[in-house]
Amino acid sequence: MDTNQYDELANYLKALANPTRMRILVSLMDGEMCVKSLWEALGLQQSNVSQHLATLRSRGVISCRKDGAKTCYSVSDPKVRAILHILLSTLTEENEQ
Repeated sequence: MDTNQYDELANYLKALANPTRMRILVSLMDGEMCVKSLWEALGLQQSNVSQHLATLRSRGVISCRKDGAKTCYSVSDPKVRAILHILLSTLTEENEQ
């Protein structure tokens, strides 16, 4: 790997390494959600959720589609799902010890 690839990887991981973005991703693991549903479910401000969604989308972690006036988001990369499963299971295992 060259230096640029390491930088890209680090930026990708930075997109995941935020508590709010992690909460958004875990919510999206169950399926597609629209912005309003996300901010209501997470108890966050709409503008805050939108900013985090933009970050995740710019890194290719999630994708979106328009449904009339609504924008719906989903985890687009199956590898992200695998990463999240690993991280969540690691956390669960640590809490059980």
